[in-house]
Amino acid sequence: MFAATQSSGQIELDGMSDDKPIHLEGISRDAFELFLELTFGRMRAGSYTLDELTKFLHFCDMYQCCHAQEFVVSRVFAARFRFHPAQLISLAIKYHVRSLFPFAFQQLAKTPITEITHAHRELMGNEIFLNLVYVQAALDHHRRIVAAEEPRILMHSNDCNDPV
Repeated sequence: MFAATQSSGQIELDGMSDDKPIHLEGISRDAFELFLELTFGRMRAGSYTLDELTKFLHFCDMYQCCHAQEFVVSRVFAARFRFHPAQLISLAIKYHVRSLFPFAFQQLAKTPITEITHAHRELMGNEIFLNLVYVQAALDHHRRIVAAEEPRILMHSNDCNDPV
């Protein structure tokens, strides 16, 4: 009975056997393996690399896997200090992950402009870089004002000995 289907002249479709796997264009084997791990509950205990997480986010975005994307975002956020803020901003923009953006931009605002490489600039884009420069200039201006003026005391406490 089984031999009859093999010799009937039917074309063997992708996924029917290990010899004819299903090929998903634009998706790496690693990303699909991560998806299977998540779907079937066999998640690894160790951490993921940025490359693995990026490929997995790409997979989730292509196939609109919201539950998987939430998992990947939680993994990225758990390891957020291992990545440069420009990389996180790139992921946030490219894959529409709004929850990553505020943290990444705050970290980027703390990074001196001289430490931002051309590659980081390309990752975040010109608009984000320009806004970063404006934010850093405003923060620098504010720091200079605060450092130059003594704090004003509007009201002294009752036990204050210096009424000036």
